[in-house]
Amino acid sequence: MPAITNKQQLLNQTYTALKKRYPLPTLETEQKRPLLEELIFAICREGTTHVDAAAAYDRLHKLFVDWNEIRVSTVQEVADVLRPLPNAGLRAGWIIGVLHAVFEMNYAYDIGDLEKKGLKQAAKQIARYFDSKDLDKLGLKQAAKQIARFKQVNDYAVAWVMQRSLGGHAIPLDTPTARVLQRLGILEDVDPDDLESSRGSIEHVIPKARGPEFTELISIHAKELCTEKDPNCPACPLKSDCPTGIENTKKPEKEKPEPKPKKSR
Repeated sequence: MPAITNKQQLLNQTYTALKKRYPLPTLETEQKRPLLEELIFAICREGTTHVDAAAAYDRLHKLFVDWNEIRVSTVQEVADVLRPLPNAGLRAGWIIGVLHAVFEMNYAYDIGDLEKKGLKQAAKQIARYFDSKDLDKLGLKQAAKQIARFKQVNDYAVAWVMQRSLGGHAIPLDTPTARVLQRLGILEDVDPDDLESSRGSIEHVIPKARGPEFTELISIHAKELCTEKDPNCPACPLKSDCPTGIENTKKPEKEKPEPKPKKSR
């Protein structure tokens, strides 16, 4: 099979191969969450899979009475519920911080069903919670930048909410996703302080309709085969197009036998 050099071709090939390898339930059937809940889910989701994040998110609902109980709990108490998610303590602190900020601005935990509104109206309502009065005058990309000023929300959460709640086109980029895309040669060096630039380089070649499914497939692949240490390249469906896979599955050259020493007469 000839090597694929075009990024769009490679991403199409990746999407097709991973979709065949990891059949997904129809994402449209998943119940949509209000914006605040989607932000909290995004904090659970970063760096892991949808299944693991959903399990942790469900535990929050089952083991705490409501969002207010989570807000007034300690980081340790919330982290214990989130485990075994990695960096549970850090995630717990972000969740508590988000709930504190929203409560202090609104004295409630309902940001509203923004997905039912147009972007302009949604941006006006978001402005009440993210300390910006001009979101309604901005495009979606610029509005997302303003949301990102909310200190408990990083670029991944912004992209996730854009993709899942605001109807925008974004590819949430976390460490496992970046790892897979770097090994494939789609991304080069990723600056953790400028993930938006890295996202931009792939968002224009991934159709909006495929964005959510692509995000899920890459995350599963990062957990199942393209792990941080000792990736299982021989079992990878992308190995023939992946520079890392090609290198890791390359057969070693047979060593030439040493010549036999001549017998002395």
